[in-house]
Amino acid sequence: MGLSCLLDVPYATHGGVELCLDVLGTWPSEPVPVVVRVDGCPGWGPGDRGAAMLPFVGPAMARAGFLAVGISVRHSGQAVFPAQLEDVQAAVSWLRRNPLGLPVDVEHIGVWGQSAGGHLAAMAGLSSSADAGVQAVVTISGPSDLTRGGGEMRIDKPSPVTALVGGDTSQLWAASPVAHVRTGAPPYLIIHGTSDETVPYEQAELLHRTLLAADADSRLIPIRGGHHNLLDDPDAPYDGQIWYDVATESAQFFRRHLAVGSASSRS
Repeated sequence: MGLSCLLDVPYATHGGVELCLDVLGTWPSEPVPVVVRVDGCPGWGPGDRGAAMLPFVGPAMARAGFLAVGISVRHSGQAVFPAQLEDVQAAVSWLRRNPLGLPVDVEHIGVWGQSAGGHLAAMAGLSSSADAGVQAVVTISGPSDLTRGGGEMRIDKPSPVTALVGGDTSQLWAASPVAHVRTGAPPYLIIHGTSDETVPYEQAELLHRTLLAADADSRLIPIRGGHHNLLDDPDAPYDGQIWYDVATESAQFFRRHLAVGSASSRS
């Protein structure tokens, strides 16, 4: 199946920073659901949205019949939270406006991300904005309560977590997905390594429990012995069969919850 792409498409300028997205798909004649990948931006720092072009990320979603979109967001050195969430929301709003006439099913948009990108995906799913709302969320190795320590989530000294809020730790709860869980939240798929040395596995359990308590549809997949990279070796590169398995689970989840009729026939 041949894939076509658009690269470096500006979707917003915030705080003097131009934000861009990449689009990958089969360019069908009819609109299809969209899956937005939030840049992993390690520790909410400078990231590389090009990682969305790894075969088990955007290409996997495009081959499953979705329009796959990778977005950049401002890092914490450029702006503090909620700037990053506002950027994700701006990208979703841009897709709904669809100024380029892309084959976008504006009623069915999902979002996913890993680590800091997983945190932002989880936050985007709880947005109260109709224009920027999404219909399904996959969060991988993402934190859900920034007020809790553990792993590399340090709040008692300068760290990526405190940098996200500009050192104002009173804002950590507002920047936590669990603080915004509500009735009517979209379905969530939560994937997390049980041996995550960066973001403790308990963060995934907490988000899962909180969603269920709000009568939301939530599924938690623990990766037994997996570290932050979901692998047995925490220093190994982000690659290997586990990531293809995660892509398969994610595509199946998005198919169920994004009303993929035409897309499922292309997979």
